[in-house]
Amino acid sequence: MSEVISAQCISKSYGNVKAIDCLSFSVQKGDFFGFLGPNGAGKTTTIRLLTGILKPDDGTILINNRDIRNKEGVAKTIGVLSESRGFYDWMKGEEYLRFFADLYGIENKEKTVASILEEVGLSDRKHTVVGTYSRGMKQRLGLGRSIINNPEILFLDEPTLGLDPQGQEDIQKLLTSLNKKGVTIFYSSHLLHEVSHLCSVIAIINHGKLVASGTIEALQEKTKSTDLKDVFLTLTHD
Repeated sequence: MSEVISAQCISKSYGNVKAIDCLSFSVQKGDFFGFLGPNGAGKTTTIRLLTGILKPDDGTILINNRDIRNKEGVAKTIGVLSESRGFYDWMKGEEYLRFFADLYGIENKEKTVASILEEVGLSDRKHTVVGTYSRGMKQRLGLGRSIINNPEILFLDEPTLGLDPQGQEDIQKLLTSLNKKGVTIFYSSHLLHEVSHLCSVIAIINHGKLVASGTIEALQEKTKSTDLKDVFLTLTHD
């Protein structure tokens, strides 16, 4: 497998607060990569750095061997479902996806939008105004937007937070399907049961620093714990 995400000693401060402190890790093509940390650990800041929304103070970020500063080249290969979803509540679901298809210059726009609406389970609500969508429906629409350009890498920041169990299961199934099709998934979460169920490799950060990375089995062996919650607590409290 080839390396598609490389972060080398990246750092980011907000005033006197160091949110990310010489953080290094890599993600291989085809990974379902879990990015774990307690609230305030730096997960959202890391995603914003990896996707070019923020500039690191120090360090190097490569996406598909391209420097993140090459925004146009990187943007064509990634999809992002961010913490702030960015919905236009006055648009209808289909209209919303068409808008982003136009931004990406997608060919066969109508066919692509129809296919994505079907994939995320919103075909029957495509003419409904987004402002009336439930939280779960907005999550699915946001995921549809993030895959409109057929990305090689998908960045997700707490994609099932606040959803009911059925909504969580629907998103998980869709992500698993995308990963099986070859999409590399970078999945930021603090929901340990989801990560243990979905992810092949995980990294754990705390106070902006990497505390451990590897397969769940390897981290369980390292900590002598069999439950991911115990592994997480052991590593983040060292």
